Amino acid sequence: MNDGVLRETSPKTEAVFGLAYFVVYFGYLFFSLENEAAHWLTLVLLPMAVLVFWQRRSGISLSDTFASVGLRKDNWKRGLLWCLGLGLGLSALQLLVSNRSSAILELVRSGAIVYILPLSFILLLLTAGFTEEFFFRGVLQTRLGALTGSRIWAVVITSVLFGLYHLPYAYLNPSWSSYGDFGAALSSAMSQGIIGGIIFGFVYERTEKNLFASVLVHSLLNLLPAATMIKFGGG
Repeated sequence: MNDGVLRETSPKTEAVFGLAYFVVYFGYLFFSLENEAAHWLTLVLLPMAVLVFWQRRSGISLSDTFASVGLRKDNWKRGLLWCLGLGLGLSALQLLVSNRSSAILELVRSGAIVYILPLSFILLLLTAGFTEEFFFRGVLQTRLGALTGSRIWAVVITSVLFGLYHLPYAYLNPSWSSYGDFGAALSSAMSQGIIGGIIFGFVYERTEKNLFASVLVHSLLNLLPAATMIKFGGG
């Protein structure tokens, strides 16, 4: 990432914007759960439009604005090989820890995994894998890092927010086992979100803020559960 981009603008202003945007968005989700298509507007296009507006006023080019969220032509391959290995390992781990492990085994036995897995991976890359990583790692984590001066604190804070982001879904979405139980929803959202956020945040920092790397790991981590939902539904 081009740290100079963040120094030329105001890290505090951009961090405050990101946090304020998250608070408003978090409250909104309790009234209207979004589908994946809507995430492109709320988690990608709107935040990016604000960043472009602010940074253009400071004379910063569009390419540098993209670089500030981790989309850089000179960095997009960094770490992808070991991230592929990490993502595949985490994906396989779902057989042990996922509440859909039995559905995953059934998917494997049915043979449908051959064509459903690639479809699931492509869909994840184009939906949650990218949209969530763009906002939480590309926008929030980078700005919090510049504000606090600590990559560790940036990862921790962003991971907590990532967990909170899943709370409305865990509580209001019938496909979650915690549906209608706020305590269970909070526990599920925070545990899964914080663990996932720390993993994705570490990958993002370890690859010198390569957004493609965290998108890859995110997509692979969710791959098998998502594949079972395509085959068997979300119940």
